[in-house]
Amino acid sequence: MNIPSRGNCKRRRAGLSLLEVMLALAILGGSIAVVGELMRFGMRNAEAARDLSTAQVFCEAKINEIASGLLPPQAIANTPIEEIANLDAAGLWLYSVDVQQIDQQGLISVTVSVFQDPNLKTRPVEFSLVRWMIDPAQVEIVDTGTSSGGASGG
Repeated sequence: MNIPSRGNCKRRRAGLSLLEVMLALAILGGSIAVVGELMRFGMRNAEAARDLSTAQVFCEAKINEIASGLLPPQAIANTPIEEIANLDAAGLWLYSVDVQQIDQQGLISVTVSVFQDPNLKTRPVEFSLVRWMIDPAQVEIVDTGTSSGGASGG
């Protein structure tokens, strides 16, 4: 009978060594930290995109109010937007209007900027639109009423 000696016999271990477990935990912890940072960046960029879209909607609304004649085309600085339905956002959004004469006779350049209050937001978003419009001061008032003769009776 051959009996193996203790020096030649290798025992098979079942399980993992402490070093392997610690290495796996370090890789898992690093992966979780990286995924957490990616989520934080994603949330910040999603918030910035939402705020930029909101600023664009407010800016288009204000420039259309000026173009339609609801607001006069005059310079306004850092004025709160009153039309905000969400009370949490009230006072957060401000707008400014800049009106300049351009080379074309009878036209003005109207720039509307909508931005978040820098005192309330750490990374304020700003959006601006420029539109050329007919200068209301140059427009002649035309009487569109027609004169009618007296009532015809019979």
